[in-house]
Amino acid sequence: MRGAAAFVFDDAGRVLVVKENYGRYRWSLPGGAVEDGESPEDACVRETLEETGVDVKVENLVGTYELPDITVHAFRCAIVRGEPALQPTGELTAVEWRSPEAIPDPKSNVLHYALDDALAGRSNVERTGLRRVT
Repeated sequence: MRGAAAFVFDDAGRVLVVKENYGRYRWSLPGGAVEDGESPEDACVRETLEETGVDVKVENLVGTYELPDITVHAFRCAIVRGEPALQPTGELTAVEWRSPEAIPDPKSNVLHYALDDALAGRSNVERTGLRRVT
């Protein structure tokens, strides 16, 4: 399985995060599964729009994170249109701007592993053999 996630930062350095309405109710990045025939970049843009109501453009690949049963591509993105807001899908309970140190636990695996890379401005990181933390 492949997934895609968006790192969107505001001018104050806060990151756009969402809270899942299932499982462990983790805080995560906007994102989701890459569909058949879809690129990870396109999945990132689609999922971010579906979950937050904003159109984003992909700026660069932060990294690829290989976990058991899933490989997630995390991208740095910029908002091109819209204001982030909770969408009426029932999939999430919150869409918020949070300073990186104020993101509560539990965090999704991709957020746990990729946040430091995104904050450091890294690109094209490849991390393999990661274990699930949440």
